[in-house]
Amino acid sequence: MHDDLTGVWFGEYAYPVDQPPVSFIANIDERDGSISGRVDEPNTNGMPFTDRLFAHLSGTRQDDYVLLTKTYDGTGGVTHSVTYTGQVNATGDLIEGIWRTGGWSGRFAMSRPQVGNEEKAVSEREKAGA
Repeated sequence: MHDDLTGVWFGEYAYPVDQPPVSFIANIDERDGSISGRVDEPNTNGMPFTDRLFAHLSGTRQDDYVLLTKTYDGTGGVTHSVTYTGQVNATGDLIEGIWRTGGWSGRFAMSRPQVGNEEKAVSEREKAGA
């Protein structure tokens, strides 16, 4: 299991009806199992005067299970919350599960790029000031 979910995640969620999946970008910060962050996605259900919707993300992770709440910030007139329940894969680069809101539900998946060993070593050296 990966120790930390902090980072940029690229994902999509699907509606339970005949609509194309919606892509999103989530910036996640995890500290001791507590998750916070922001989501940026195309406007598929708000007022037409904005192209993008933004939301706050909060939740928890315990082992490989994640519970997230995405609450839209009012952009485009959208303010509701969506609950995401998912499972993190063994390498910590994929989360898959179900989203739910107001009687609707569907599948979601999000992933983050794997950082190679060389990039990890450079990053650790930079953090140490070497």
